[in-house]
Amino acid sequence: MPGNDRGRVRVGVLGGWRGEGSLVLPGTDWAGRALGGVLAWLAKGAAAEVAAFELALVVPIFLGLGVIAYFAAPDEPGLAAPLIATSVVTATAYASRRRWWLHVALVCLAAIGVGFCSAKLRTMSVATPQLGRSLSGNVTGLVLSLESRLGGSARIIMRPVAIEGLSVEAMPGQIRLTLRRAGDLKAGDSITVKAVMRPPPPPALPGGYDFARDAFFDGIGAVGFVAGKIAPAATPVEPGYAEAFNIWIDTQRNRLTQRIVEAVPGENGAIAASQVTGKRGEIPNEANDALRASGLYHVVSISGLHMALFAGGLFALIRAVLALSGRVVLYRGAKEIAAMLSLVPAAAYTLFSGAEVATVRSFVMTAIVLLAVALGRSAITRRNVALAASFVLLTTPEQLLGPSFQMSFAAVAMLVAAHDAWGKRKRAKHATFWERGIASGFGILLAMMLTTLVASLATAPFSAYHFHRLTLQSLASNLVATPIVSFLMMPLALLAVLAEPLGYGAFFWHLMGWSVGLFMQVARYVATWPGSDLVLPQFSSVALCLFSITLVLLTLMRSRLVVFTLVPLFGGIAVAATAQAPVAVFGASGHAALVRKGDSLTSLANRSDNFAVQQWLLAMGDRRKPDDPSLAEQRLCDKEGCSAPIEGGDVFMLDRTLNAAEEDCGHVSVLAGPITLGTSCAGKGIVLNRDLIYAAGSVALYADPPTEKGGETRWRVVTARDLGSSRPWAPMPAWAVKVSVPAPAAPIQAPDADSAVDIAAPDGND
Repeated sequence: MPGNDRGRVRVGVLGGWRGEGSLVLPGTDWAGRALGGVLAWLAKGAAAEVAAFELALVVPIFLGLGVIAYFAAPDEPGLAAPLIATSVVTATAYASRRRWWLHVALVCLAAIGVGFCSAKLRTMSVATPQLGRSLSGNVTGLVLSLESRLGGSARIIMRPVAIEGLSVEAMPGQIRLTLRRAGDLKAGDSITVKAVMRPPPPPALPGGYDFARDAFFDGIGAVGFVAGKIAPAATPVEPGYAEAFNIWIDTQRNRLTQRIVEAVPGENGAIAASQVTGKRGEIPNEANDALRASGLYHVVSISGLHMALFAGGLFALIRAVLALSGRVVLYRGAKEIAAMLSLVPAAAYTLFSGAEVATVRSFVMTAIVLLAVALGRSAITRRNVALAASFVLLTTPEQLLGPSFQMSFAAVAMLVAAHDAWGKRKRAKHATFWERGIASGFGILLAMMLTTLVASLATAPFSAYHFHRLTLQSLASNLVATPIVSFLMMPLALLAVLAEPLGYGAFFWHLMGWSVGLFMQVARYVATWPGSDLVLPQFSSVALCLFSITLVLLTLMRSRLVVFTLVPLFGGIAVAATAQAPVAVFGASGHAALVRKGDSLTSLANRSDNFAVQQWLLAMGDRRKPDDPSLAEQRLCDKEGCSAPIEGGDVFMLDRTLNAAEEDCGHVSVLAGPITLGTSCAGKGIVLNRDLIYAAGSVALYADPPTEKGGETRWRVVTARDLGSSRPWAPMPAWAVKVSVPAPAAPIQAPDADSAVDIAAPDGND
């Protein structure tokens, strides 16, 4: 379609044009004028949107839809059919490039196919055996990485070469183990240990974080802990070239971390080390809690802020040095050379800091900006954000499902959109009060406030969905803390790294530790403010989709039609606000449950299940810790089990022995526990037992109101995993087959090891 016709929109509804821009409609004069004005306004806005449309900006959106379609598939799809379909659509899109709307539609459809195929190819490329059951035995292998933690403990990643009781074909590619004492152990050592291992855990609650999926794409097939002494392997395990390089990087990171912690003891040194090496294991829990409550925890993870400061500082330094040469300034272009020279140190910083997902993604975005500067193009544009998002979705599509990708790109996209809007205002109006203030301290302060506000609003829905938290005071904390990070912590870190090989690093590490102390004072002070950390109940993925649509439209739309983004925004708020809370959550291998009756919550769990209980409490909108005494006030326990009152029924019973379960069968509304029951309890209530929880990971129980007056409460079970689905990161046992939904008032019976599962099919994250 020719470019001069693309933005032309004609409106002819029941009447004709009067004057330049008003539409005359039959009927009441004022109503006709009002409706005509609205239609003319809509037409003008639509014309502006069509004229400003950029296909490159919507491609990553449809790539993401393809990735979501792959991960949402109930069974593992093949590659041949989607690859052929995508190729046909792509060829057709190229052939129809003269028909603009058809071309755009086919390109978007092809992008969905490309996203789907990239996710499938990524799964195939990282596929490794997953441990199918809990296992204890001797493990021999190579230590690939080690991270020290508080109290002398450590966490290691091993590549096993032999696991007792497991064949070579079934052996995971990597396992993650926790050690009580690391001693002199280091990356590159070949060891033999007795370990207790299990498959990577499923989500702690339906709709929660899926560690098993992330572990699969990280190449980890088992997790556990070391239960005995560490001994050198009888035969050393030789690393490959890539492994040897990664081991060397990890060794240098640990050495520098130890050097910083020795120079600056305590939490200041641990946080300073995390800014340089990415090792966060020695940061105290109390400091982490203060950072989360104040909205400053993003500073601990090396991501966009650190990469921008590091690369930007290097760019300015290199450009200043090159400016000393008149020949370079006049004939070579100091800015372009500085941008290219900054890429190598930025890549080195990415590798040295551990090359985590957020760090790599930040480097990709920074590299695109530096390349744009080197090529003389505008650096801060929507296209650069779209290019970075497309690169990540094509290379590591699983990141789309994680909070890191969602929050970082939401913040960056909205900041770029705000930057464009501000730039238009500057070009349209000159010498206003706001433009004059740009060069002043007030202008800088205003820019920082607006940046923090825009980023906080953009990431708020994702923080609420994934972490069930909103940090209401993050604007104030970031406003004060960002200058400390930008002008003290990161510059001192760069100077310390440069001075360390010369033997003068300790002085700068001490200065950096002092700046970290200032930073933590801000975090702790803000964390004490009333309502600084708001805990929100879990809401459905439908609400998150509506919030995401709002952000996408705000990023893409250029006209006043942007007002229509209020529709998905308020829709998302309404869906999130009316989310139904479960009456019980059951998991932790069948040993723990959290039960609700009205506003009262009761924990049926041991101390070893605190992690799962903490996730359940946050999902219920409760900020209490798992060991809070008030969570045990309505609990009745003996040696064989515990009980608590439940909403919509009388008693939730968690039995830990088969004898107790047989006695309670038919006498309580819900019977659960880490035991296996046959068909003897069928028709006598809801039974959630060991085999069900092993297959589903965790379950949430809902009490729906009766369909008729005086009817019984309808129980509904939502599972963390679809029992009829089997994916590489969540293989299902052979006995876990897909079943139909029973009648609303029918009891729910858990399976035997070789029987069908008679439970309600999962229907989403309610």
